[in-house]
Amino acid sequence: MAVTIKDIAKHAEVSVSTVSRVLNGKPDVNIETQTRVQEVIKKLGYSPNSVARGLVLRRTNVIGFVVPDIMNPNFPELARGIMERADHYGYSVIFVDTNHDSKVEKKAIKLLRSNQVDGIIVSFTEANQDELVKLKKENFPSVQVYRKSPNSILSTIAIDNVASAYRAVKYLIELGHTHIGHITTGEKTQSGMERLQGYQKAMKEAGIPVKDSWIQVCAHSADEGEKAADRLLDTDKSITAVFSSHDLMAVGVYESVYKRGLSIPNDISVVGHDDIGISKYLRPKLTTIKTFKKNLGKAAVDLLIEEMQSETPMNREEIFQTELIVRGSTGKT
Repeated sequence: MAVTIKDIAKHAEVSVSTVSRVLNGKPDVNIETQTRVQEVIKKLGYSPNSVARGLVLRRTNVIGFVVPDIMNPNFPELARGIMERADHYGYSVIFVDTNHDSKVEKKAIKLLRSNQVDGIIVSFTEANQDELVKLKKENFPSVQVYRKSPNSILSTIAIDNVASAYRAVKYLIELGHTHIGHITTGEKTQSGMERLQGYQKAMKEAGIPVKDSWIQVCAHSADEGEKAADRLLDTDKSITAVFSSHDLMAVGVYESVYKRGLSIPNDISVVGHDDIGISKYLRPKLTTIKTFKKNLGKAAVDLLIEEMQSETPMNREEIFQTELIVRGSTGKT
């Protein structure tokens, strides 16, 4: 005989409506009760008919996540946070990789909506603000994650890229460095552009003039990071520190420094950003900015669930703080 929610309510010593709220991911159930109900569900082997529930609730219990670049080491951790939190609410996740292509982003939204997902988490380029406006106008539950577009009207979970880059460069200045190069994706990505602003802010505040050659723009990869560092170090021999807007590009900086017979940090200090997995395995370990990507993913799902349950349009913004992780790649001049 099939297990019903009445059976669950009886064993968990709660009302049927409470069980229903737990199953539907409602936020108005305390953690202790949620846990007890979920344990009973697992113990009794209850398996709701998702098709029938979807018809009644007009939901599919699926959310979409538009991934801008699956090769970017930041996004697997972000995706893991989204998956874990979605599962907590009883949702599955469909991923679509767009490779930073605005045309593919538009297709991704169309694809996900044709599959009748209940909501979408995006990390869009500025080029597709019209798509975000359309989602908002149609009151379709959507959340922007990881990067905050200046003109975005969606609820957003992001980090303050300007502040985190400023913190990284200020740390190098406090160590006595005044000739600090910057490897950046520049205007190619919003994070690169904002971290460049953070670099410039710290240098200006310290009264350090920045030469044009100190800022080298490249694509987000170790190979391109190496080429950019080559241009930087070949142009100005006085450079004693490098701030890379992404850890993956900092890997290339290491190679550029080592092939010149120089030492990190004795000759060149290096700071990255993002604290990707490889950063603590470099030698020396990379000083970097930790962005808590998994937590961002979880928070994005929490906010999306609120959007789904809200009777009125929302436009919330939650900015997460980052943390400077000091390791062996930086030292005093």
